[in-house]
Amino acid sequence: MNRLSVARLVLAALFVSTTASAQGALDALDLTADEKPKTEEKKPDADKPPVKKPVAAKSEAKPEQKNDGLERDVTQEDRVKSRQRKLYIKRGRLELAPYFFTTLNDPYYAKFGGAIRAAFYLADTLAISARGSLMQVLSTDDVRAAKRSFQSRIFYSVPIWSVMGDFEWSPIYGKVAMFNSILHFDAYVMAGGGVVNTDTSSLRGLNPAADLGLGFRFVVKDFFAVNLALINTAYVDTPKGAVRGVTQNLLALHAGVSLFIPFKSTYREAE
Repeated sequence: MNRLSVARLVLAALFVSTTASAQGALDALDLTADEKPKTEEKKPDADKPPVKKPVAAKSEAKPEQKNDGLERDVTQEDRVKSRQRKLYIKRGRLELAPYFFTTLNDPYYAKFGGAIRAAFYLADTLAISARGSLMQVLSTDDVRAAKRSFQSRIFYSVPIWSVMGDFEWSPIYGKVAMFNSILHFDAYVMAGGGVVNTDTSSLRGLNPAADLGLGFRFVVKDFFAVNLALINTAYVDTPKGAVRGVTQNLLALHAGVSLFIPFKSTYREAE
């Protein structure tokens, strides 16, 4: 063989050896893995302050639109009134009030009876009234004990009837809860004068008298109320067996009802 042929054989052998080595390297590589290895996330440096992201400018808020439709649906009856109207108005009305009464300040002689009162209201809080009373006098056990044990003589007046005229003022009106219901009431004061007839009036004439009292009306209906009053009637009388006059006080508790005429309140527009 000549040198050229030997050289060709050596080059062919080297080529075959290089091709086999390259094929083995390709076989060793895993070409089936498609995913790339994940890189480790870098943690923010604790020493460096966090970078604030720019905040997008907010758009101007639109004014809230009122629902006019709902407001139109609210009627006057649906609104809650901070000041409710009065249950009844007394102005221009006549009040008729029958009473039963008993005295509270005489331990020896109890006085009780009946009365009727008529009042006309010039205003809702102001009235003029007239009251007529019939009364009975009864002795108590204290009289018998005083006469038996102490041989005492008790001089006392015996009133029979009275007629009084008064001015009344009702400055207070309110409500009170009672028995799971609400009652309207008004408080009034009264003062006036008149006469009291006693068992000695036939000899000395009628006795002038003065009234002073206070009361409460608990309104049940526009035309009807329950009435309580504490009235003191003072007069001067000379009892039998006495030689001079003595001031007498009839402190009486009155209980009755009130009937207003007309039955329906007028001047309702004044509320």
